[in-house]
Amino acid sequence: MKTITLTEYKSCNISRDRIPQDIIDQLKDKYNSKLKINLKYTTKGDQWEIISLGYVGYIPINNDWNFHIKPKVPITNIFKMLEYAYNLKSFQFVDGLMSCDSLPDFYNRLATIFAHRILNRIQKGLYSTYIKQSQELSYVRGKVDIKTMLKHPWKPKLTCHYDNFTQDIEDNQILLWTIYIISRQEICQENTSILIRKVYHALQGYVTLLPFTANDCINRKYNRLNEDYHCLHSLCRFFLENTTPSHEKGNYNSLPFLVNMNQLYEKFIAAWLKQHLPPHLGITTQHHVKYKSFSFKIDLIIYNKNTNQNLYVLDTKYKTEIKDSDRTQIIAYATANKCKIGIIINPYSYNILNDKITENLSIRTLNFSLNEDIDVSGNKFLQQLMTQN
Repeated sequence: MKTITLTEYKSCNISRDRIPQDIIDQLKDKYNSKLKINLKYTTKGDQWEIISLGYVGYIPINNDWNFHIKPKVPITNIFKMLEYAYNLKSFQFVDGLMSCDSLPDFYNRLATIFAHRILNRIQKGLYSTYIKQSQELSYVRGKVDIKTMLKHPWKPKLTCHYDNFTQDIEDNQILLWTIYIISRQEICQENTSILIRKVYHALQGYVTLLPFTANDCINRKYNRLNEDYHCLHSLCRFFLENTTPSHEKGNYNSLPFLVNMNQLYEKFIAAWLKQHLPPHLGITTQHHVKYKSFSFKIDLIIYNKNTNQNLYVLDTKYKTEIKDSDRTQIIAYATANKCKIGIIINPYSYNILNDKITENLSIRTLNFSLNEDIDVSGNKFLQQLMTQN
């Protein structure tokens, strides 16, 4: 298999005759929002210029070609960002993942942990509960629907409403769908792939295969009988959120694993602040503001828990240049929430912004660097944030 290695946001120039045209066509067709592809004409010959637009991970094209996109920041910091963003640290298995040397290796090890945890749960017994069902039966079960019987007296069967105790519930269906998605990943090692297939067949005997999204894994209810599903569903969210749907035709249908660094940076900042803000401060994420003709979502709002007053509106920007449109956006966010300070959080210290817009509104940039230890950068960032006034 031929592997082309890229680095996010960095131009990679490859001789035109090195990559078949049909491979380029597939990249343009399926990943036009994730990769920028141009044909450059040089004195040394035609070259394809390929740039990853803030995505890292792995793209399989067919049995012969794949693209590996490396992050521009240290790989250990990517793992720590994932740890915060998906609350992996609380599940006490992250330390063994820090030694991974690439994102595919991280994915493979996490998939192994996920599969073993599902197997352990299957051995203990999958979580079961009662679900309401209605069915036409030749005998009485539960409650008979009298109204339906009176409307259709000629029907020989009775419409019955009853509670069915079953393992075929959404909690378990999410696990099966995630295992199915992982099984279509080519980056897993052979022993992991065998384990994934084993888990898939074990679950399939109890659970119906239905599609789910990462959002279905959030804000679920747990009790003492299924509290371990919280970890499982957090892992499901990671796999489903970072596995891009495939539109492959034919027999080859491996799915790409792509982490959107812009979204990861935003989730990481929110999760880090939730853990490290002083006790008197609270944080709101993805605050929805609606107007008659439009609406928008604000990344973060920090407020005083005692007074309920909004103190800072924050917008995360994982990019090298703060544009005028970003300034306009943070001004709108701060104005809509009656905040005196709007802050753009950026990983690069050379994006400096410190503007007083009006007597009651200032906008600034603060740096949360990803080029040094995450917690060291975080403490510096927090100190800067707490001195804003």
